This record gives sequence, C-alpha cells and structure tokens, in this order.
Amino acid sequence: MQRKLDPKQGFARYAHTYDELEKYWDSFEQNKLDPYILESSGKEVLDAGAGTGRVTLRLYEAGAKVTALDISSEMLALLHRKNSEIEVVEGDMEAMPFEDERFDMVFSSLAMVHLKKVDTFLDECYRIVKDGGKVVLVNIHYRKPMVLKDNQGKYTIQCYNHFPRHLRETAESLAFGVEHDEILTEGDDVWVSQILVLRK
Repeated sequence: MQRKLDPKQGFARYAHTYDELEKYWDSFEQNKLDPYILESSGKEVLDAGAGTGRVTLRLYEAGAKVTALDISSEMLALLHRKNSEIEVVEGDMEAMPFEDERFDMVFSSLAMVHLKKVDTFLDECYRIVKDGGKVVLVNIHYRKPMVLKDNQGKYTIQCYNHFPRHLRETAESLAFGVEHDEILTEGDDVWVSQILVLRK
C-alpha cells in the first residue's frame, strides 16, 4: 500500500470518487456552517481547499461571489463542470495567489487536516481578508488516515490533527478575534470537528 501521498498527488487520484462520500463530509459540520453561508450573500468570498465544490456551490447558491482555491487541478476540474461560472484557482493554501484584503469572508472546511502546520495558512487568511471580515473554519479530527483504493491499489493522503486549543491560540496570536468556537463530538465524547469563526 502507498501510504501518505502528499495532497496534490493524493487528491489527483481521489478526485473522481470524492463526491461519493458527500454525506460523510457533511457530518463533520452538522449544519453549523448554514448561518455563515447565508451571511455570504453579496460578498466576495474564498473557499480555500474547495475540492470538488461541496461548500463552494452552497456559497454560490446563497448569492456569494465565490472563488474556489485548491491544490488539485483534478478536483477543480470537477467543480468547473458542475458550475462554470465559479472562478477556480489552482494554488497552495499556505501561499495564496490573491492580493491583500481581497475577500469579505474566507471559508475552509476539511482542508486544514492536510497541512502540517496551520500558522502560515492562518497568516495568509489574515492577509487576504478585509478589515472586519470573517474566516470560517472547520477543523476536523481523523483518528487515523482513511485508506483509499483505486485500480492502482490502496493509499492514504497525508493528514495532521490540529488540536482545537492550539488552533484558537494560533489565530489569536495573529490578532484575529474569536467570534465563535464550538467543538462537535460523538457519543464517546471524542471530538469530531471544531467550528472556529474568526474576525479580523
């Protein structure tokens, strides 16, 4: 088995079956993004780590002027087929190809788990969001990497758990204000995800 492919390689392989688990990906959020998606109407919004557009399409339908950023051209190609009006940009969340203070809101769901460190990404979010703008994050927890399978065999994609307190403290150290911080758990009280909403 090929273990721990980097995200660019891994999602190139995973792109065409990623949408089959949409309900599973949604379960990490438990509809907690809904009010922020509604708030995005009429605003300039980035979905960082957009993948095939699970959240991007909801932002577009809510009336946001949304841009989708992802490291995987294969994932973005699938998003473009779903909605060709959405701007798609291939790029790295740790070096985003956007000018300072371009966006009113930045969303990132399920993507930070593939970053070894979150500091650079959060710093980039601070740079590209306008004063008073929001950053809406879903920080998920994997007990172990998912084992994926295709015609080339089994593989995993690199992932790193970022503990909620560390993520919040890192954001605060970059001068973000914390508007909302909620831990979602399952029955055994193990954290599943963190919904963290920051304001610049």
